[in-house]
Amino acid sequence: MSRAIVAELEGPYQRAFALLAQFIDVCPENVWAETNGGWPVWQQVAHAVAVLNFFILEKDDDAFVPAPAELGVLMLREQGQQLVSKEAMKAYGQEVKAAVDARVARLADADLTSIQERVSKKIGRELSYGAVMVMLASHTMYHLGSCDAALRDHGLPGVF
Repeated sequence: MSRAIVAELEGPYQRAFALLAQFIDVCPENVWAETNGGWPVWQQVAHAVAVLNFFILEKDDDAFVPAPAELGVLMLREQGQQLVSKEAMKAYGQEVKAAVDARVARLADADLTSIQERVSKKIGRELSYGAVMVMLASHTMYHLGSCDAALRDHGLPGVF
């Protein structure tokens, strides 16, 4: 089973996740709790992590990793009212990362052109596993940029 292309696509996802984890570590509590860009900073992190989980669900009855917030909050359909601690978010993130890493480990290069049926159905357009691999990094980096802006608004360096 050839995995050279999968390994190349996995690199940006691993980098994005490492930066997100670094952000959680360096983000001051006051910034973590504030709203920036229309959403609480912690909720943007929660969303980025939850979407990683979403991308790997294969069947309609596959369950999300237990999360520290409701699905509507995780998917940015409603504003979170209950702050999720950085410690709870780190634990959640590590559980999701383990699930994503396990799923990626089962991918072969030949799988990359196959359609990820469940995600395609939920998003409303066909997405290959290759596209999903790219989205693991790009979606995370998008939200990391929003979170970094909150740090910079406070005169702090961003992680990216």
